[in-house]
Amino acid sequence: MKRSGAILGAMAMVLAAGTWMGACSSDSNNATGAGGKGGAAGAAAGAAGGQATLYEKYGAAIPKVVDDAVAGVLADCEIAPYFAVVGATGHDSVARLKSCLRLQFTALFGGPATYPGVNDEGDTCVDMASIHAGLGIPGPIFDKFVMDFGGVLKADGVADADIATIAGAVTGLQPQIVSTSPLQKSACDGGAGQ
Repeated sequence: MKRSGAILGAMAMVLAAGTWMGACSSDSNNATGAGGKGGAAGAAAGAAGGQATLYEKYGAAIPKVVDDAVAGVLADCEIAPYFAVVGATGHDSVARLKSCLRLQFTALFGGPATYPGVNDEGDTCVDMASIHAGLGIPGPIFDKFVMDFGGVLKADGVADADIATIAGAVTGLQPQIVSTSPLQKSACDGGAGQ
């Protein structure tokens, strides 16, 4: 995929510069789900030839990575408007969002989890397509998230080679997150363009 290579190349430049950025997350209100995409990504990102899985290396850091990622998304004037429903009536709270992300990152890092599935609060987290439906996320916002997430991982002590592996798995989620009817939202200029 040409675009994925460009994203990973740009992420490598950000990592080389040591840039700190925020991250993105998801909303999971439905109790239905499909597939175990996180588990497959985790397997792709996991052990090869007896090496430690990403979960074995970084599993204890997942709560901090999630906290930092969510804080970054909510503070980013370009990304935050797409997740303004978080905490609103009828939508997930920030705490539930973080719990589902902990489940997803555990699976993504090759740990003992399947995403979608049941999180550490006993709630069912749904698949990525369902939780992002209706958010209108355009491709450039997804690309910014991948870059920002790489910055979070770097700041939280994840090695560059492992960040590249994780970025590849996250980039593979793009078709489930990016909208076919994207919306232009921004809070960077006081909300103009929303």
